[in-house]
Amino acid sequence: MTYEEFKDRLNDRIFGEDLNYEILLTVLKNPKRYIGLFRITNAKTKLIQNITQSCEIKFGDFIEEILTKYINEMGYELLDKNIGFDEERNRLNADQVFKNNGVIYLIEQKIRDDHDSTKKRGQYSNLIKKIKTLKLKFPNYQIRACMWFSDDSLKKNKKFYQEQISNNTDDKVDIFIFYGKELFEIFFKRVDIYDEFILHLRKNKEERSGNILSVPDFDISKEIKNALLKIKKTYPKLIKNLLSNKDEFIELRKEFFPTGKNLKDL
Repeated sequence: MTYEEFKDRLNDRIFGEDLNYEILLTVLKNPKRYIGLFRITNAKTKLIQNITQSCEIKFGDFIEEILTKYINEMGYELLDKNIGFDEERNRLNADQVFKNNGVIYLIEQKIRDDHDSTKKRGQYSNLIKKIKTLKLKFPNYQIRACMWFSDDSLKKNKKFYQEQISNNTDDKVDIFIFYGKELFEIFFKRVDIYDEFILHLRKNKEERSGNILSVPDFDISKEIKNALLKIKKTYPKLIKNLLSNKDEFIELRKEFFPTGKNLKDL
């Protein structure tokens, strides 16, 4: 994959045209998250915190998208990520599921292994549910499943996962836990692809090193005006609330729209 394609995919996923629309939508749907006497930071500071969190989540989605692209390029047959339902009829979606030479591969991926005790158990339980579903769906295939943490600098729960994996007695199922390069060494035997992936990530990080996250001025910027008009079409009730005399929206307007310029003609 060229660096240009990598960068375009990252920008589209995380900093796409709809970012301002999503930011504004979040504010209008959850006004009390940004206002109130018992909040030491102002609304704009809280908003930047939420945007940062959103970008981190989208970055995880981007890493998933990139891995899918690489798997396809390596010649594996991609399968529908909607793999079915668990015993309680909850829908199960795989991060990566593909097949090759009589083997079904399942990858559940996360950025880093920093989960607390409750979440780590839930993550592993979820992996087992997906393995069981795939066994029913593909009874004649060997299954190779793993949890992959792309950031290998933190291995908080490695011992726990290894202990859980050691309980597997199904000779038709192999389960692994991988950090960083290990996935490409053991599953794909293509460390060159991992090296390229890291090279692209490092280059992009360096290019963005001087960037400071900023939010368009809600009160006067054209970007927010366009986002407001779009929300007026898609969620007219939210605009009605924004312009209402409800206490939370009065305070919200004081924080984000002090002159009211972008609220005119709504």
